[in-house]
Amino acid sequence: MKLSNFFSKEKLYRDADVTLTHFANQSIDGIVCFALNENFIAQANKNNAVKAVITQEQYKDLVDRNKGLVISENPKKDYYLLHNYMFLNGEMILVKEGYIDPSAQISPTAIIESNVIIGKNVIIGDYTIVKNQSVVGDNTYIGSHCIIGARGLNNTRIDDTFIYVHDAGGVSIGKECEILDGSIIQKSIHKEMTRIGDITKISVKVNIGHGTIIGKRTLVAGNAQIAGYVTIGNDVWIGPSAVIAHNLKIGDNAEVKLGSVVVKSVKTNRAVSGNFAYDHTQHLKNHIKAQR
Repeated sequence: MKLSNFFSKEKLYRDADVTLTHFANQSIDGIVCFALNENFIAQANKNNAVKAVITQEQYKDLVDRNKGLVISENPKKDYYLLHNYMFLNGEMILVKEGYIDPSAQISPTAIIESNVIIGKNVIIGDYTIVKNQSVVGDNTYIGSHCIIGARGLNNTRIDDTFIYVHDAGGVSIGKECEILDGSIIQKSIHKEMTRIGDITKISVKVNIGHGTIIGKRTLVAGNAQIAGYVTIGNDVWIGPSAVIAHNLKIGDNAEVKLGSVVVKSVKTNRAVSGNFAYDHTQHLKNHIKAQR
């Protein structure tokens, strides 16, 4: 849609066609973002996926002239109001029609919303809810009392109040996955999928935050808590009750030991443990030394 469909002439400095709201460093084409400082404007200028920027008067001359421009006293507020407008007007829909393969086995107590795609030989247990904009791959098992596509904590604070932000994203679960009883996978606030790769296994009462991406053949043990926009590679082990903070990266073949609280990214083939987590071997050496 064009920015002029929403913004008044007083705010619209340069019109542009946009397809979704997102942040300045994302790669999905058609982004309108907001920028509150020169650093974010620089990110937007370098990113060809960003088609328009909402910012304040003092920064207008810094925005690339090939990008749309909205001048606002409160860019963050106008960004989220635009987000809600685009969502409610059907501009940010990922799954437009639902489909359930006849071979799927779905409990009569499960709730499957309308815009959901469920593949061949999928099994869905008692009282599980699969919400709009969800895709479940072939031969995947989802246990009882799960929520696929739950709302995340998306009430955004602006000034002294909160604004309700609609969830434009969805959840994509790959082939031959297992999601065990009581687990929750949140949909993204933006027009994108929270993704679970093929053959990945998620144990009981796991919470996976909005916009997170998990690779193939990864194991996530019970009660793990993974915050939003975490990227987890292939063949990773996430131990029981581990906690991973927002926007971190966990490399391929990494291990996050039980009970770890991870506050910085973990490199490929590394193992971490502890609160706060660091190299597992060093952690054991320090523990033994402390016991002497």
